[in-house]
Amino acid sequence: MKSLLFLIPLLPLLCGGINALWGRRLPRRLAESLAVGGVAASFGLTLLLWPLSQGEGTRVTFFTWLHSGTLHVAFDMLFDRLAAPMTLMVTGVSTLIHLYAVGYMEEDEDYARFFSLLNLFVFAMLTITLADNLLLLFLGWEGVGFCSYALIGFWYREEENALAGRKAFLVTRAADVFLGIAILWCFRLFGTLSIDAVNAGAASLPQGTVTLLALCLLAGACGKSAQFPFMSWLPDAMAGPTPVSALIHAATMVTAGVYLLCRLFPLVSLSPVAMAAIAGVGAFTAFYAATCALGQTEIKRVLAYSTMSQVGYMFLAVGAGTVAGAMFHLFVHAFFKALLFMGAGCVIHMLDDERNIFHMGGLARRAPAVFWPFLAGALCLAGAPLTGGFFSKEGILMASFADRTPYYVFLWGLGLFTALLTALYTFRLVYLVFAGEPRQARPQGHLPSLMIWTMFPLAAAALVGGLLHPPPAWGG
Repeated sequence: MKSLLFLIPLLPLLCGGINALWGRRLPRRLAESLAVGGVAASFGLTLLLWPLSQGEGTRVTFFTWLHSGTLHVAFDMLFDRLAAPMTLMVTGVSTLIHLYAVGYMEEDEDYARFFSLLNLFVFAMLTITLADNLLLLFLGWEGVGFCSYALIGFWYREEENALAGRKAFLVTRAADVFLGIAILWCFRLFGTLSIDAVNAGAASLPQGTVTLLALCLLAGACGKSAQFPFMSWLPDAMAGPTPVSALIHAATMVTAGVYLLCRLFPLVSLSPVAMAAIAGVGAFTAFYAATCALGQTEIKRVLAYSTMSQVGYMFLAVGAGTVAGAMFHLFVHAFFKALLFMGAGCVIHMLDDERNIFHMGGLARRAPAVFWPFLAGALCLAGAPLTGGFFSKEGILMASFADRTPYYVFLWGLGLFTALLTALYTFRLVYLVFAGEPRQARPQGHLPSLMIWTMFPLAAAALVGGLLHPPPAWGG
């Protein structure tokens, strides 16, 4: 049964490959069904194989990838208590985004290229999630980088879109140099690229070496997760189709950096300097991005800066020593951020590609099926009491405050103030888009049903997601 683990990443790859080679020759509905079915099947397999994650998890070797001298790299996968929920989130949220994309892209003629790249994106992220060695993780790492470049610039005939794709590619590649250095250095130190061996052997290293290694990992993570100083690519990434924005921000690319630090936490946590740096980068980015979101006029750019800010909370959690807090906020954020981007896509679709929030208004009455799920996502983003976002942010802030050192108490205060800013820009967005009377833009057409009903499961998951990991005071 454990051999079925390889089908989790391979099914999206297979379906994406079929669409890449023959998608234009297949009936459109068949090509779309393949794209959705591959990711949905991976979600079903993750549920089926869930018992394999218990205890120390399950390792499977598919084949030997590289073998030269002392270097032996196999195509190994690890399905444990960290990888299993991450895999479930990636496949589950991606399935809903794929369904949404079928409606969103219904008039686009280049559907085969779009869905093949979307499937490849999910495959690359699952490779990162399930990798049991650093080289395989790096393969998935570069895979999500390539897919982001291709999908952000999907409508490449417009120069602005092509430039945004190139910017994302180049900025994240600059950060990837540091991750490459860390991987090569680990092999030099340990003679292996096994993640478990690296984590186990880190305690024998000098403090300075551990700190430098952890800082290299932090720099690599900052690139993918759009944290200071590698965050400039993310707002421009809004040039791609909205389903791409939802996938990048919720289920794939920007969460990869957080997952990397959590997977290598036994190494990273040995250096107080690195932990302080991770927490500081996260808190500063969260605050900076929240201030930027307050001044945006384009609906998707508000959400882009919001993602940057929320991922900063996840980095703060890692730096404060709570992997559970970081992963919990990662999961809850995936639900409400996918929901918010899908809602924004519905608004843009209805208003004939209008994106300026000051040109909108009055949509609560004209599109209640969009307003109510969007409001649910906004409540979670703002951290309204008893929503998933409330519980996940509370855990992070309490972990920072519990350290009691002046530095971490300051970061707690910065995080608390950022939460206030988050509520301000979130309800500013809701008010300008949905309240009052229509200003310049008015609804032009009918929304495909797939774009509407896929938001409701995410709204429910976001609202009750706090029950997955409530604090002890709430019975957790």
